[in-house]
Amino acid sequence: MDEIITPAMVAELLKIHIKTVYRLAEQRVIPGSRVGRSWRFSRKNILELVAAAEPASKSGATTHVSTP
Repeated sequence: MDEIITPAMVAELLKIHIKTVYRLAEQRVIPGSRVGRSWRFSRKNILELVAAAEPASKSGATTHVSTP
C-alpha cells in the first residue's frame, strides 16, 4: 500500500512552502485528495511528479512563473 503523506511532508519533500503546496493542490498541479477539510497526498505520486519534471530541468529548460 502506498504511503499517504500530509501537506507539511510534501512541502519538506519538495522543499517549498506549505502554502505553495495548498495552492498547487487546489490548482490540481500536485495530485492530492481532500479528506474533510485537510489534504492528503500519495508519496508515490509526488515522487513521480518530481521524476517527470527532472528531465526538463536537466536539459537546461527553465520555467518562469510570472507574478502580478
